[in-house]
Amino acid sequence: MKRLLPWLISSACILAVAGSSSATQPYMDRLPAATHFRCLNCHAVQDPPASNVTLNPFGEAFKANGFKWDRVLATQGSDGDNCTNGFELGDTDGDGKLDPLVTAERSNPGELDCTLQLSLAAWTALKQLFR
Repeated sequence: MKRLLPWLISSACILAVAGSSSATQPYMDRLPAATHFRCLNCHAVQDPPASNVTLNPFGEAFKANGFKWDRVLATQGSDGDNCTNGFELGDTDGDGKLDPLVTAERSNPGELDCTLQLSLAAWTALKQLFR
């Protein structure tokens, strides 16, 4: 029994860690993109343990929206960086499909890290205004 006890304790620890890291996967699957920032899209830390499930502003908004990704959540700017959640997650209209030419999040919807990038056509039009 003495040799079995350490094995049982280590097995329980492994299962606890595996369970906490996979618990957010079903929620990440509901977002249009969660490949680059993964857990950080909603949480304050990457791979949060069960004892630390602190949500960032987007995570709180996602929770308040019933953990649904939709037009309502896409049009909000949860983190206050002047970019909508939809722009940051690559689905500006909130239909659950990535915008054309987008393969991952543009930035993190839970942190002040969004910088708007202009397309070549928009930049050319903007330059024409100041000639």
